[in-house]
Formats: sequence, structure tokens, C-alpha cells
Amino acid sequence: MKILKKIFLIFIAAFIVIFCVGCVFVSIFAKNIIKAEIEKQLKTEASVRSVWLSPPLSLNIGGFTLGDLAEIEKISVTPSFIGLLSGKIVLNNIALIRPQINLERKTDGTFNLPQLPRGGENPVIITGFFIKDGAVSVTDKKVSDEPFSFTIKDINIKVEKGSPLPYPLTIKYALSALLPARTGLKEGKVSGAGLIDWTHKNMQGDFKISDIDVLLFKPYLGDIVSSVIPPEAAQANFNADLSAKNNDLLIKCNFKATPLTALKEAAEADQLKGIEGAVIMLGLGLVKNNQNEVNLEFDIKTKLDNPRFDKITLKGSVFQNILQNALENPEKVTDTVKSIGEQIKEQVKKIDEGDIQQFKEKGKELEKTFKAIFKNSEE
Repeated sequence: MKILKKIFLIFIAAFIVIFCVGCVFVSIFAKNIIKAEIEKQLKTEASVRSVWLSPPLSLNIGGFTLGDLAEIEKISVTPSFIGLLSGKIVLNNIALIRPQINLERKTDGTFNLPQLPRGGENPVIITGFFIKDGAVSVTDKKVSDEPFSFTIKDINIKVEKGSPLPYPLTIKYALSALLPARTGLKEGKVSGAGLIDWTHKNMQGDFKISDIDVLLFKPYLGDIVSSVIPPEAAQANFNADLSAKNNDLLIKCNFKATPLTALKEAAEADQLKGIEGAVIMLGLGLVKNNQNEVNLEFDIKTKLDNPRFDKITLKGSVFQNILQNALENPEKVTDTVKSIGEQIKEQVKKIDEGDIQQFKEKGKELEKTFKAIFKNSEE
């Protein structure tokens, strides 16, 4: 018993000595080493205010900035002792405290993100990732003629192992954030939680966005919304249930908007112009319920380990739901088409050369969309 006690005391004393030496080394050399390595890998100017160790063995970075892209109050990294002993770089925890990210999409569609280095022979394995009180300020110079800016705040993300056992590898996630809204409206809420069995490629989870201020995000919705729609008729909710079995990921989506009673008035006021506007009216007419709410349900099928959400496939999933709704409610289609037919007839008379070229481009996109619909139907 005395021998075990002696060994334990020696171990504690050795750990304290190593920790103290590590603290001295970190305080003197780590700041410049970390700064130089980040600038080398990301090709972007960085700055670090302070670096220190905290027990049992966490490396902390205070006041970190990466060019104009990011400012982070604190970064905490905790390695795995078992991983180090096995010769692997395993990080049990990476925590970002109050990160402020400034994301910009340029007119050519690219983002102001540095190119990440490719993984080497010994890739870093991360088993825990946390963001607390984060914010992302977005400036989009492509979506409209004038830059469109908004900020997502109170971002909290927690990703960690679902079980202490190494097999099977399970991952739990939870996230929340607040979306901006116009004055007088409550902010939108983003939330999600789930469990991923990465070993067997299974998953069960959800993702929700509630109280979306549709008019605020009008640049992303095009002519579907108009500035004449009153505030009480311009909020929406989006829900997605995610389930995967043997790597086949199914995302069942539901988009529901509050009554858009002013949409017809917008069309009459020439806010929705041309045949494209009439087609939008037709599509919305097919997904509205008796309460004049837009209720759209569609499925997305992809792979868990390599999810892809290309524009054409997404449109195919949405239009497949609209066509199915039309087949189930033929009388609704008849009424909707009659109410909009005259508008399309008038617009056809005004077609010019520019419109013809636009229709050709739309036709090609529509052809791809229908191919995606039939592909989803076969699956």
C-alpha cells in the first residue's frame, strides 16, 4: 500500500513539474509559434493576444483575430492523452468562446474564406466541438444589385461523442441561433438536435427555423414576395426531420408560411411582372390550403457521409410535391389556371427578343428540373 501511495505521489509531482514547465514554455514561445503556423497554413494575417495552459492540459488562446474574417475572444483546445500515447493527434475538445465571423460573398459567388490545407498522413481527429455566444455577419454582394447584409447571433453549437465507448462511434449534436427581423417582429429561431452513428452510418435528428421574416430575406426569394405584403402576412417556418440508414440520408422538409393574402394585390399592382410572375402565382396557388397558408412538403435524398444539395435536385423535389398535389386536387388546378390564364395571355403579346432568350434559358433549367423529378420518383 505504501508503495502504491509513493508511486501516486511521484506521478502527481511529475505532472506538476511538467505542467509548470509547460506553462513557462507556452507563455514564452507559444504565442509566436501559433501565429506563424496559422499564417503559414492559411495565408492570412493573424494575431494572438495571449496563450496559457489550464489544468489538466488545455491550451487556451485569448484575443485571436484572423484578418478581417474572424475575431474570437477565447479558443480552448484539449488533447487526448490516449490519442497521444497511440501516436495519433486526437482533440477531445475545441471550444470557441464569443467568435465573431464576418462572411462575405463576392459578386462572382466566391467567399472570403482562406483555403484550408489538405490533411496530411496524420490527420487531426476531433471528438468534441463547441461554440458559445457566436455571431456571423453576412454581406452578400451577389444576391442583389446592392450588398445585402444581416447578422445571425447567439449561435451555440455543441458536438460531442454520444458514448464513452470507442465502438460504435456515436456523435451528438445540438445547435441554436437567432435570425434578424424587422422592427416590431420577434426574431427568428434556429434549433436542431440529433444523434449520428458514424460507424454504421445511421442518424436521427431534426433542424428547425421558426418565425422567419420573409420580407427581410426578400433578396433570396426573388419575386415570390413583394414589399406590399403586410408584416403579419410574411413569416414562415421550416422543419426538417433527418433520418439515415446504412448511409442513405432522407430529409423530410416542411415549409409553411402564414397567409399571403396580399400576394394577389401585389400581382395586380405589377409587383410580379411577366409570365414568370404568373407562373409563380400558379405554383403558390397549388400549395395553398383552405386557410390561405402556403404549406409545402418535400423530401431530399442524399448520402450521410457525402451530402449534396444541388439546386436542380432541390427544385425537382419541390416541384414533385406540387405536381402530386395537383394530381390529387384537379379541381384546384382548374380554378387556379383559369384565374391566371388571362394574365399569361396578355403577357405573351408583349414578348420581345430579350424575353425569348430568357425563356430559352428558363426552358433548359425547367428540363433539368423535370429530369430531377423523374429521378426522385424512380428512387
